[in-house]
Amino acid sequence: MSTTDITQTLDWLLENLREKTPGIRHVLVLTRDGLKMCFTGGLERDAADQLAALAAGIQSLSLSASAEFGDGAGAGQAMVEFAGGMLLIVPAGEGAHLAVVADEDGDVGLIAHNMNELVEQIGTYLTAAPRQAAGIGDRP
Repeated sequence: MSTTDITQTLDWLLENLREKTPGIRHVLVLTRDGLKMCFTGGLERDAADQLAALAAGIQSLSLSASAEFGDGAGAGQAMVEFAGGMLLIVPAGEGAHLAVVADEDGDVGLIAHNMNELVEQIGTYLTAAPRQAAGIGDRP
């Protein structure tokens, strides 16, 4: 499957999650280091960049909390409530996360269930390989 086919499949699946789950406003897949991979319509490109950075930061804090106060096995799900909404983040394959912005009155249990169901179905597509550091000889 080509990269374009995978992106189109992911776009469709993200839109499907948003449409079938009441209260979801935006869905985004991001890399562990905060780069957006794909996202639903209605989310502007700059806002998607900002959401990816926020979600990566929250997952990083979650990982630190797990290392310090948990069993260190890694970050699980994270949720942040704010005036007017909430942000839910779940791991989605090696090096990737699935983030959802939802209305403040959304059913958290249903949203999280549907997010995890999506990750189980297509987790292999939601994998982001670590970026390689550029060597001195790699510069143009």
